[in-house]
Amino acid sequence: MALVSVIIPAYNQAGYLAQAIRSVLDQTFRDFEIIVVDDGSTDKTPEVARWIRDRRLRYVRQENRGLSAARNTGIRESAGEYLTFLDSDDLFLPEKLELLLGALETRPEAGIAAGQAIPIDEDGNPVGRIFDKPLPEDPTRLLLENPLHVGSVLLRRSWRERVGFFDETLRSYEDWDMWLRLALAGCPSVWVPRPVSKYRFHRAQMTRIGAQMTASTFAVLDKVFSRSDLPERWISARSVAYGRAHLRAAAQAWLARDFRVGADHLGWAVKEDPTLMENDGRDLANHFRAWTDLPKVGRPLEFLEDIYTHLPPELRVLAARRRTDLGRAAAQFAHESYAARDFRAARGYAVRALRYNPSFILNRSLVSILGRSLLNE
Repeated sequence: MALVSVIIPAYNQAGYLAQAIRSVLDQTFRDFEIIVVDDGSTDKTPEVARWIRDRRLRYVRQENRGLSAARNTGIRESAGEYLTFLDSDDLFLPEKLELLLGALETRPEAGIAAGQAIPIDEDGNPVGRIFDKPLPEDPTRLLLENPLHVGSVLLRRSWRERVGFFDETLRSYEDWDMWLRLALAGCPSVWVPRPVSKYRFHRAQMTRIGAQMTASTFAVLDKVFSRSDLPERWISARSVAYGRAHLRAAAQAWLARDFRVGADHLGWAVKEDPTLMENDGRDLANHFRAWTDLPKVGRPLEFLEDIYTHLPPELRVLAARRRTDLGRAAAQFAHESYAARDFRAARGYAVRALRYNPSFILNRSLVSILGRSLLNE
């Protein structure tokens, strides 16, 4: 009986599946089983899974029922004391199991260990910023966002049995729903501040997935706040939680260039949580800037420009920040591009920073980037 069960739900990702399986077989910790659950794929997923010969690997096929159902099938088929999940287009880093298992075995009261995740694109290149937020010490803060990538988690089976299976009615954020149920059950967690997985983003799918994620965000919150046993501290966080949900929905809508829906959600976010408009809207502007770091955002300054161009009328106070905020963002992108030796992008951002804020001509660092990027082009 293996100590760790690695469950890989697979649906029409034959092109990535072999890499995912290999990333498990290459683990420094060796006492595991792999269960590939084929959720009714119509591509070569069965051939790929059967082509890899290893006694620790099992292949299970079911009719298409969705990601949560595939994970639940894997749980039922597994026998390990610990459970971990790997989507078929993602990857484990070699020390993932060793690091997280070591963390749990030094904290026998903990039910979940989590580490960082590196976002990658379709070709495996790093994109965006590393996922490095731990589960919060105050569990009610978990209502504001899902900080964890499911592939960066190791779960003790006994705690999974306390809270049940993944919710098969959810099309996205079924992992966030699981973390919330664990938190409400009092499950202690342990954080490992090191990357343990790679999380692949497919930009071509983001419009469809974005709408799906928005619907699931509110479904998860509705489920939590409908509980009759919800503690008062959780109940008191309701407005802030829904405000943040509307903020994320606005970001998803703007990514899909659905500006009307984005503006509507932004208006609802501020109504739910008026504190977002404190400091003349600075806090909300900081959220806008943070969104540009998402792996889904291919052209961050244009994305930020779209937001400021399509603000709802009730947020006119933010319009006054437009040139200042866009100028600062462009200057920061110029520095980041120069550090990455993308001199053409650095020059373009520097020029746009000066257009938005001509006073930046006195900023020696920015002017230096502009000149050096011309010399290095």
